[in-house]
Amino acid sequence: MDVFQAIPWILAFGGVLATLLVYPYVGTAISYRRSDNGLAFILLVIGIGVWNGMFAAQLLDPDPVVKNFFFSLSAVGATLAALGWFLFAATASSTRRVPRGKSVYGGAALLVGVDIAMIITAPAHNFYWSVLAGPGTFSEFTAVAPSFGYWLHTQLHVVLFGAGTVLFALAWEDGVTVRFTRRYTVAGVVTIAAVIVSNAVFVGGVSFAPLAAVGLMTIGWVQADDGRTINRVQPYLPST
Repeated sequence: MDVFQAIPWILAFGGVLATLLVYPYVGTAISYRRSDNGLAFILLVIGIGVWNGMFAAQLLDPDPVVKNFFFSLSAVGATLAALGWFLFAATASSTRRVPRGKSVYGGAALLVGVDIAMIITAPAHNFYWSVLAGPGTFSEFTAVAPSFGYWLHTQLHVVLFGAGTVLFALAWEDGVTVRFTRRYTVAGVVTIAAVIVSNAVFVGGVSFAPLAAVGLMTIGWVQADDGRTINRVQPYLPST
């Protein structure tokens, strides 16, 4: 197996590891469940977990129909993650210049609901994509022929991830919690770039975006954990 053939397996392995991070990350977020920001973070983490887990699951079976099933679930996770990121940014204590109208958030939720419904029913209408059937192998991700809806789906992700990133960028510009708002902004830009490149260049199941999005929830976990995990394991670390 050469390096090119190993790439799908490397990406899938990364997706599995990212999925395993959901447990400690949600565990930390539960302590903030009484706040809107905590609930938004839980949505973000679960979305990224589903996105990565179902992305990796495409390699479980060579049947194009099975691959498309996991690809669709991965797309649902990506949409949930995009909404979670926008809501997480809008409810963060560091972001001050946020939309105040309820219609903005209601509209975002409505678009996400429509997008998920269209993804789930994609085999019936082919408005988003059609599966390219063929003799699949375990080293291949889903191969699809994109339709008009696929690009709307991609644009929705870019808009939601972009909106959340802009909110953190404004907070960074205002000098609020610079240590984290800067990291959120950079991670958001990386995720947006990964979404655009993956969806436009590598059309179909193969994608770097799920792994790029892990940075969003990792930074959130580090901030929410506030060093508690480090303090717990500190006694077991070798002294220098």
